[in-house]
Amino acid sequence: MAWRPTKYLIEGELDNTVSGKVTGWMKFAGIDQRVRFNLVGDFHRDIRGAKVCLAGSGREDDPKAALHMAGLAVEQTGKAGDITAGLPPHDYGSYP
Repeated sequence: MAWRPTKYLIEGELDNTVSGKVTGWMKFAGIDQRVRFNLVGDFHRDIRGAKVCLAGSGREDDPKAALHMAGLAVEQTGKAGDITAGLPPHDYGSYP
């Protein structure tokens, strides 16, 4: 089951510019350190090979954040799973 801490995301960056590898970081309210990612795999094909910057509406002063985020490891390793922008996949664009 996926953990969806979207409400507490402040900012981050995920990078799949190296095939077979997703690296990056995210800053969450309720956690003092950045959460670092070193994952095996690729984004889904709608954004595969890209670097994405993330911005959330999490607030450092959210009193519920620390409780919700407790237990999330600041070093995330393993398989990349389903990372997508939700764009329709396509093999060819409408431009040369």
